[in-house]
Amino acid sequence: MALELAIPDSGPLISLGRIDRLDLLDRFNCPILITDMAVDEVLRGMPGATDAMIFRDWFRKCGNRIKTIETSIGLLWSALPPGRQDLRKRIKDAWETSIWQFSNTLRDTLGASDNGLLLFEDNQVKTMDFGPRIAKITTWSFLIGMERMGVIPSAEALHQELSSAGRDIQKDPFERQAASAEADASWTDVYDIS
Repeated sequence: MALELAIPDSGPLISLGRIDRLDLLDRFNCPILITDMAVDEVLRGMPGATDAMIFRDWFRKCGNRIKTIETSIGLLWSALPPGRQDLRKRIKDAWETSIWQFSNTLRDTLGASDNGLLLFEDNQVKTMDFGPRIAKITTWSFLIGMERMGVIPSAEALHQELSSAGRDIQKDPFERQAASAEADASWTDVYDIS
């Protein structure tokens, strides 16, 4: 499987940022693409939270390895006046919709042997169709993969750290490879464990 890009949703970004472990995403041997909606959510953060600064530093450190992808829903979102937060909350599933819009573009632009990986936490993403070239894994599956590769000593320990930091991620081992991928392909094949 030629993994051409990694696409983390806002949930995993917030979780890994909360415990200052965004370095786990840095090891992908491909660009990291984040939709404008996910960027908005992580940079806005909760009032007074240190998360936003962690993300600003990470974006700055990674430079052009991280790409923000504009979506039509993101453009709509940014056009809303800041004083109209009530309107912003009514845009149901805006973050997932922005990733879905982006995945529709990927269907036409990825090469026949290229694939992407979507890292997510929202259960709704499991049933969303991102096309035959996008694999999907939960944050918990990602942590399990990190443990199996020896990148982290324990997925359970990081899960506890997340829980202590106020992030309640499900221990959901969901992992679905891209339909167009070879049968024995895995996202771990293109992850730098050095």
